[in-house]
Amino acid sequence: MFLARSLCKYSLLGMISLFLSGINSPKADENTNEIWNGIWFTCEFSQRTRAPDDRCKTFDNEGFRVTDGIFTYLEMINSTAENCRGNKKGHCFNSHLPEIIVRENPIGKIDIRSDHLFVRYLGCKQRFSFEKRDGFYAIIPDEKKCFWASKRHFYVARFSGDVITKK
Repeated sequence: MFLARSLCKYSLLGMISLFLSGINSPKADENTNEIWNGIWFTCEFSQRTRAPDDRCKTFDNEGFRVTDGIFTYLEMINSTAENCRGNKKGHCFNSHLPEIIVRENPIGKIDIRSDHLFVRYLGCKQRFSFEKRDGFYAIIPDEKKCFWASKRHFYVARFSGDVITKK
């Protein structure tokens, strides 16, 4: 269980690192960077390669912030939701909450291009394509190159409520 959770965190951290490595790239498009600036969370009811069946109305408690080319890992810590996948209490929340409390850890820079991004993590650089869907984005590895990059697709959506950071 611990190993599986650790691998999931490495995958999320890898994706986040990928995002960060490209934002300040001279080849990065300003409009693309503007799209990704903000708070994002993964969709709770998505599966390995299947989009969420609730249009991402429920977020997982792990996400990230992109601000001016800097990528930060976020963990929402004040959820009391009981309807999370696997019957885990507090591991998800309604995407329309007006305010959440998070812990955050800086990751680094991100490299985002017009239709893909690169994540550099643990000495390996992985390319991911992304596409806008109805209410969320799908982030898909182009090929399995890095050991931490699985065939898993990441489904993420912007959080528009207020975020309070707990130190």
